[in-house]
Amino acid sequence: MLTSIALAGLLIAAGCSSPPPPEDRRPLGNITAEPRECGLISHDVITRATGLSDFYADGTESAGNFTYCMIKRSPSASEPAWMLIELRDPSTDTIQGLEARRVSDKGTSLPKEMGPGFSAPITDKDGQSVGAYALAWTRDGGKLLSVRIARGAPGRDKRADAIEFARQLRPLLLSPSRS
Repeated sequence: MLTSIALAGLLIAAGCSSPPPPEDRRPLGNITAEPRECGLISHDVITRATGLSDFYADGTESAGNFTYCMIKRSPSASEPAWMLIELRDPSTDTIQGLEARRVSDKGTSLPKEMGPGFSAPITDKDGQSVGAYALAWTRDGGKLLSVRIARGAPGRDKRADAIEFARQLRPLLLSPSRS
């Protein structure tokens, strides 16, 4: 009898938990489409990737001198970033250091056609994946593009989104002619 009550309690508790959000497999779209935040990143794509329709964007004012774009719920200093895109030119990381980071963060190399780089999960203190990041760099390691989606829209593949940001931004930000 006691076992039946415990089992019933477990079933009720399991039934009360909310189901995972439905998968959202829509493509991000053109990452630089108008209207733009930080002079370069599409407002609509930020909304799709983060799930935030109302957000605060802080960063570079124009595409020509892009260095970073940080997305938060509010401008409060205590508010964590949901997404951060950075260009380090010049990069202070070595190629060997980046490869060591890929291994330690259990990263996966970007597809060959994208050039050097990798993506990896962002984990919480319990080791659960809560987001993802992608790093891409020039062959000589002189420039580094970092895309971090720490809090993404429910149901989205944050790693795939980080990779797509890197894929579309790489030719704009890591090209040899950009200085």
